[in-house]
Amino acid sequence: MLHALRAVARPRASRPAGHRSRNLALRVGIATLTAAVAGGVGLAAPAQAAGHIVIGASGDRAGLQSRVGTNLADHLYGKLSGPARVAELVNIESTVNWSQVASGGQDANLKRWANALKGKNVMVSFSHEPMAKQNIHMGTAASFIAAWKHVVSVFNRQGATSVKWVWNVTSQSFRVRSSDKTYGAKWYPGDAYVDYVAGEAYNRFGCGTSNLSFANRVQEILAFSNQHHKQLVVAEFASNAFSGRAAWINAAHAFIDSHKSQFAGAFYYNPTHAGSCNLHLNTSAEFSAIRSMVLDSGFGA
Repeated sequence: MLHALRAVARPRASRPAGHRSRNLALRVGIATLTAAVAGGVGLAAPAQAAGHIVIGASGDRAGLQSRVGTNLADHLYGKLSGPARVAELVNIESTVNWSQVASGGQDANLKRWANALKGKNVMVSFSHEPMAKQNIHMGTAASFIAAWKHVVSVFNRQGATSVKWVWNVTSQSFRVRSSDKTYGAKWYPGDAYVDYVAGEAYNRFGCGTSNLSFANRVQEILAFSNQHHKQLVVAEFASNAFSGRAAWINAAHAFIDSHKSQFAGAFYYNPTHAGSCNLHLNTSAEFSAIRSMVLDSGFGA
């Protein structure tokens, strides 16, 4: 259940205040994270009122949904030059460099996507994680920003103003020096062109790094979203398999609840194939933890 925010590049409109009657943290029976952890995030809430938080999955959503037993929002990826896809969160991936997009060379494809998404209350991102190494060939931060602004402008001209623009970057980009070319803030298109900020939260316990909480993984990017009065979408979150994974998800649940006005959505990454870090949930406690998040968010109701 996505709640409408202002149209991008338009004056801010007021949103109806939405309040959930249930407390997520109490339902899963876990304590609120410590003040020390919360204090590291920056607790100044964004200007938006709290509403339903979209809980879903990327990758094999259908497979996870069948085990969770309730509806999960869908996070899909599609190529700019390919068929337009519709989901609660859609990442449109550029098939040419960003300068070509900014100059209008892909306007026919942009119009096709805009017409497919027109009137739909969905979240849309363009060229997600632009500063990641796999996208370095696409151009610079300046060319990405120019492309992003052009994409939003084309959608607006086509009347596709119901979509909410999600600037989907890496959480890691806010853990590097501000002088680094991958530093997240250097890639920000500006408040008038962004509705939500998005990042990821992975716990790779026993798979190359230490056991890190959801709160730890999002703290820097959440602080940035707060500074810009935007809600955060956790476009991907997951943990490698270990005995405490259900508790890790429950702690993520509690953290989102204790900062509910600062979140718009969270999507568990359920890969289509097993990798060296097995992110697939496989116990009843883990499925129950996701189900509690969905039911408390209002999405599966």
